[in-house]
Amino acid sequence: MLPAHASYVAVQHLDSAALILYSDAGHAFLFQHAKKFATEVTNFLAA
Repeated sequence: MLPAHASYVAVQHLDSAALILYSDAGHAFLFQHAKKFATEVTNFLAA
């Protein structure tokens, strides 16, 4: 896990990267926002 700012800096240097931040979500974000997360992963892999 990285601080949000470090993630933002890292994504600036990776051509195919996408940064998605979920508000009010901790380490369990993929369970708290399961449908949104699954959609984002599917879309990223399809691109």
